[in-house]
Amino acid sequence: MLKQLILTALATILIVNVQAQSDSDVLMTVGDDKVTVGEFRYIYEKNNGKTADYSKESLEEYVDLYTKFKLKVAKARDMKLDTIVSLQQELDGYRTQLANSFLTDREVMDKLMEEIVERKKQDVRVSHILVKVNARGANNLKENARKKLLNFKQQLTEGKTFEELAKSYSDDKNTKDRGGDLGFITASLPDGFYELENVMYNLDVNEVSDPIETKLGFHIVKVTGKREARGKIEVSHIFKKVDKIKKGNINAAKKSMDSIYVALQSGASFEKLASEHSDDKTTKNKGGVLPAFGIAVYDSQFENAAFGLKNAGDITAPVLTSVGYHIIKKIGTPEPQTLAEIKLQFKDKIVRYDRYESAQKAMIEKVKKTSQFREKKNTLARFTKTLDESFYSYKWQPASSIGDDILLSFGPNQDESIRDFANYAKKQTRLRSQFDKSKPLNEAVEDLYEEFVKEKAYAFEQANLENKYPEFKSLMREYQEGILLFEATKINVWDKANSDTVGLYNFYEQNKSKYIFEEQATIGKYIVNTNDEKQVKKIMKCAKKHDSEKTLKRFNKNGVQMLEYTETSVEPGSKELVGLDFKKKSISQPVYDKNNKKTLFKKVVKISPSRRKSLKEARGYVVADYQDQLESQWITALKKKYPVKLNDAVYKALKK
Repeated sequence: MLKQLILTALATILIVNVQAQSDSDVLMTVGDDKVTVGEFRYIYEKNNGKTADYSKESLEEYVDLYTKFKLKVAKARDMKLDTIVSLQQELDGYRTQLANSFLTDREVMDKLMEEIVERKKQDVRVSHILVKVNARGANNLKENARKKLLNFKQQLTEGKTFEELAKSYSDDKNTKDRGGDLGFITASLPDGFYELENVMYNLDVNEVSDPIETKLGFHIVKVTGKREARGKIEVSHIFKKVDKIKKGNINAAKKSMDSIYVALQSGASFEKLASEHSDDKTTKNKGGVLPAFGIAVYDSQFENAAFGLKNAGDITAPVLTSVGYHIIKKIGTPEPQTLAEIKLQFKDKIVRYDRYESAQKAMIEKVKKTSQFREKKNTLARFTKTLDESFYSYKWQPASSIGDDILLSFGPNQDESIRDFANYAKKQTRLRSQFDKSKPLNEAVEDLYEEFVKEKAYAFEQANLENKYPEFKSLMREYQEGILLFEATKINVWDKANSDTVGLYNFYEQNKSKYIFEEQATIGKYIVNTNDEKQVKKIMKCAKKHDSEKTLKRFNKNGVQMLEYTETSVEPGSKELVGLDFKKKSISQPVYDKNNKKTLFKKVVKISPSRRKSLKEARGYVVADYQDQLESQWITALKKKYPVKLNDAVYKALKK
């Protein structure tokens, strides 16, 4: 448990803002180990956080702590603890966990969050033409959809309008009658529409995209407008529902809302009128207040009227929407979300979104470009020719004659064979069984191959994190040295303090005046199973004069347990003494529990004088103090064995 606490403390911050490791001036040497300014700055800022002010007092304290840390690590290496297989495996396990998290955060998550923040600054008006295609359909169906949309785009150059084509051919029934108009929308779009979001933010106004794929199928997209983002707004409203088929109903609602508007203009309370007249049952008793909202949430007439209000307290005239009349009052404008707030909102779910997958693909392509990635598609094609429909079944097994031809390579030292890929494919039973059997085998194999490449690219990038990111190198050094420190301290201090019975006894004898029991009161707690005041008084009178044994014997008889009794020992100041004097036979007032028909009172049974604790009674405290002494002696010996030299000039330059 202690080890886990130490290592958890060492890893509380995965990514920290530190100066680069190129800050290579040597701050101090511990034995043969050189501690650079970069190494010290990293650990100092990480563990001190906002209090890392580089003051004289702060630096002196931390240099002393880090010196002791490095002395123990030096001893651990001399003890060859870094060669123990179980500790190496433990470190490898930590590295895998940290590398996955580090790579995901740095290369994928942070970039996505920053992108969302930037895009939320702008609203974009978009029109589209949709050709529906099953996402898991065969490639030829997808290609046909692309060609169809490319034909539409060609027709635009021949005089057709985007609106005409959308009305005639779009598979989006909700927008085709409006010429494909989706209205103004803003980041982030729902899962499955990241490519549409990318296009709409990258196109100029009146520009039309090439065909793109989303979860619905394929689209061409036209941007028809851009504006500064409206963000979110907080409003309240008074609402009158109308039936547009009945003209009289519309007129009556309009007349009622005009009357309410006049009253508001004369100073009437908006909240009071909302509670009396609004048809919105969810908000009328809350002054008409709606949750804060952004664009594309409500009817466009309602949205435009709300965002058209300039100041808090401003009120619209009655506004007719698709559901009725509204009078809208502006409450305020929430502050835009910060990067930290967006991370908190999206981090857990974004890994399931297509934008995450897209960012992963971009990262993989970047790794391939920077790692001298090489692949032999002919080797993959030969493998594919050996397959039949059983490949889609969980029963499929790679052929024993498959061979070990190189399929792909990352860098000079990471080669993957066709056998490696076949074994990977074998394990992907769930993915293989999900393929539509009408899907050509070469396409299914290609999909699996892409996943295989992604996995191996991640492995390559993770293996090189120390070279690419100085802070990851620092983090891994910290973990490794933390493990070594733990093991060395366990052997030289903690285990020794527990197993050295002679040394522990001698230490106790030399310091036994420290281990004292303070004066204590033994408190007897009586629970009476009645609220009858006369009976309670009778019992308390007996308890005050006699001990618990006699009192219990007198009132617990004939099979009826009238009294329950427990004892506890406490020191002066204990909350158990509330209502009691710190003297023998002091008795508290009764406390009645009417619901459970019980009564509680307490009595000071005896006062025990202060006395010295035996070694058995004080063992936990003695062991802890003995460990402190052993550690102090150990540090003194380590300083003699591993001389510590502080570079005064570099150290002084750190001070602020």
